[in-house]
Amino acid sequence: MKSFYTLLVSQWLANIGDVLYIVALIALLYQQTGSALAAASFPIAVTIGMTVSGLFFARVLSRFTFVQTLLVTQLLKTVLLGAVIWSESILVLGLVVLIAFLDGFARPVQASFIPRLTTNRQQANSLVQGSNQFIQLAMWPLGTILVASLSSKIALIVALILFMLSTVVTFRFVRSLDHDVTEAEPESDISLKDSLSFVRTAPFARLITVFVTFESFVSTLWISALLLVYLERHLHIDTGWWGTMNASYLVSMIVASAYLYRTKRNSSLAVSSVLSVGAALLFGLTSHIMFALIALAIQGYATQLRIIQTNTVLQETTPPSQLPYVYSVQQTAYTLAFSIGSLTFGMLADGLPIALVYLMGAGLTVPLVWLGRQIDQVDNIIQSA
Repeated sequence: MKSFYTLLVSQWLANIGDVLYIVALIALLYQQTGSALAAASFPIAVTIGMTVSGLFFARVLSRFTFVQTLLVTQLLKTVLLGAVIWSESILVLGLVVLIAFLDGFARPVQASFIPRLTTNRQQANSLVQGSNQFIQLAMWPLGTILVASLSSKIALIVALILFMLSTVVTFRFVRSLDHDVTEAEPESDISLKDSLSFVRTAPFARLITVFVTFESFVSTLWISALLLVYLERHLHIDTGWWGTMNASYLVSMIVASAYLYRTKRNSSLAVSSVLSVGAALLFGLTSHIMFALIALAIQGYATQLRIIQTNTVLQETTPPSQLPYVYSVQQTAYTLAFSIGSLTFGMLADGLPIALVYLMGAGLTVPLVWLGRQIDQVDNIIQSA
């Protein structure tokens, strides 16, 4: 377990640095170019980097061990962030793509270490996901305050220091593995095609990947941009509530993590999907901010239950040697589905009443109930075997 907590600390430092550099770069790009489009292009750059990494993930993992990949990617991220600080605005987005590209290697590997380092996978996944959401909740406002009070450059330097510390802790994690787990040798000649073939032919991995991909698409209903449109066009109240709405969503995710951390029972994907259908219906039908906040809390809670449960089940049913490749395929599918969903619901919100968009979203969420029920049934059989 000591190695697990070392990995977790390195992940915390990297995630805090990620938020800081994102906030700082959005502000910096806008200051340098005066273009809202330039600032808004940042998430597009991240999506491109994360998606492209999936094309090369299998080949890289067939040449290097998990720990080598983890350490080198964090070190290169640190070097690239240092380059960002001294770059002109025209080069920044290219460097952001490269940092996201490296993240596309690090995240599946980190998730794949959980079943190697701990036997209580649900508790470990709850801690990982809950702490990630807490960092998002705390660091976005703190990062904004740091940028506003000092400067984007100072925030970038702080992020660089955090990346350096994360690299050092990652190195300590690599050293600790000599005592806690035996690192498997990399498999040779694994390609993206091989990874896709495994996901396609392993029924449980395929089912969970379809579930995660479809959920990524419908989850774009709850992105901050659409919440702002909902606030202005449907509720017609002060946009100061926007932050409260986002906080309600994130806090409920943390609560769900705390619940699963303490309980020994698995959560039902079908039940949490039903909760999401109900949340979207309530959000579309209500005209009062308090009911909207309740709907957001329900949605955040249900989403976090599904994230933790799908990770736990996948780790329990997939051979450790194949797990990083499955996560890589999922990550690529997830980012593509999220991009398509953001574009789809954004276009719908421009042409239809925003309340109707959420009612349509409730209908689109219904297939998750059926998919979740299939996974629950198989998982129950495995648990009772």
